[in-house]
Amino acid sequence: MAEECGLTAWTAKLLAPVLKLLFPAARRDERVMKAISMNMTANLLGLGNAATPLGIKAMRELKRAGGNLSAATKDMALFVVINTASLQILPTTIAALRLEEGSPAPMDILPAVWMTGGFSLLAGILAAQVFCREAGS
Repeated sequence: MAEECGLTAWTAKLLAPVLKLLFPAARRDERVMKAISMNMTANLLGLGNAATPLGIKAMRELKRAGGNLSAATKDMALFVVINTASLQILPTTIAALRLEEGSPAPMDILPAVWMTGGFSLLAGILAAQVFCREAGS
């Protein structure tokens, strides 16, 4: 459905400048960039269950673009790090759990979620850059 209404293309264009910096080896491959952007969109919206199959598709596209090697590429490692950090604009799952437990303001955690998510994402990206460089990837 996202493909048919143009959400995929719009999201890919919006995220393209950042993704091209983060994934220089894959930036010329439209299929890879589209798969990564869709996964990141699902993560940003807090849609964990929807993000999982999109992440698997993105990883397959990264593997294909990397020559189907048996070892992970630098882009694949960075993609896993970014997914693990899971920066969320709308943490829908945790908000739903808070609402279910009777919280009068389930989204009042947004500043904490944004700050911790941003810091963990930055730390993960920096660590991936350092360790991939040391490993010779």
